[in-house]
Amino acid sequence: MKILFVVNPVSGKTGKKNIEKIITEYAAQYHFSWETCHTEKQDSGNKIQKKIGEFNPDLVIVVGGDGTINLVGGLLLNSAIEIGILPAGSANGLAYNLDIPGNFGEALQQTLKAKAQPFDIIRINQHHICLHLGDVGINAQTVKRFEKEGSKGFFGYGKHMIQELRTKKQAFSFYLSTEGHKKKYTAEMLVLANAKAYGTGAMINRDGKTDDGKFEIIIIKPYPWWSLFRLMRLLFIGKRTHVDFVKVLSVSKADIQFSKPQDLQADGEMIEAISAIRAEIVPAALKIRY
Repeated sequence: MKILFVVNPVSGKTGKKNIEKIITEYAAQYHFSWETCHTEKQDSGNKIQKKIGEFNPDLVIVVGGDGTINLVGGLLLNSAIEIGILPAGSANGLAYNLDIPGNFGEALQQTLKAKAQPFDIIRINQHHICLHLGDVGINAQTVKRFEKEGSKGFFGYGKHMIQELRTKKQAFSFYLSTEGHKKKYTAEMLVLANAKAYGTGAMINRDGKTDDGKFEIIIIKPYPWWSLFRLMRLLFIGKRTHVDFVKVLSVSKADIQFSKPQDLQADGEMIEAISAIRAEIVPAALKIRY
């Protein structure tokens, strides 16, 4: 087997300086050949694509966070090349959903033993994809703060989330059109969910599956402050309780038109100031080992 390791040297998790030592040890044990490709601030996609063409790997293992996985996934849509994940980002949401260990050695061993599974993606406005979760509202603004400051790690994210929650809440309006459903909504958060949870453990889409040919739209409508505890029970405790300010739709495609341009984050990467979203599921677009 030939494995290309795509390493993001500046993603959230430290300790990547030992990654080549770990790879060498497992290569001797599992008998694979390997090369590495490090991402850069500019033109990483072309660099990785060129390396894939030259090395022709059977498996590409991403050593990074959700954004790096998204980048590699976009290059390997409908390809026979499989993807593995060694989580090394700030929140590692996709790895959390797929039960991939945080330890590099354990994650690599699990990947090498696993069989690749078909994995759906959400295509957004033809030019972007989302493997995990995308959203507009509170979390997207937190990610924007996080990126602007250049913060790293879970605590950096948490600091910006607290700052965002302390600011005046900004509800937004949009028209949603999907299979058999067309309606105007006002919301504080809109989520496009292919998976179940954020890397923080917040369970936003309890019934989500990454291979069912569907994604979920979660609309969190404006809510009174005293309902915050009910929302926390829903997200973190997992209590299956009715929350009248949360609406969930399971769809294969949707059109969303905002009253004012909004920032969208998809797999931790910002897509700023968009007026509309056309989202559709692409079944079994990737093959991921987990």
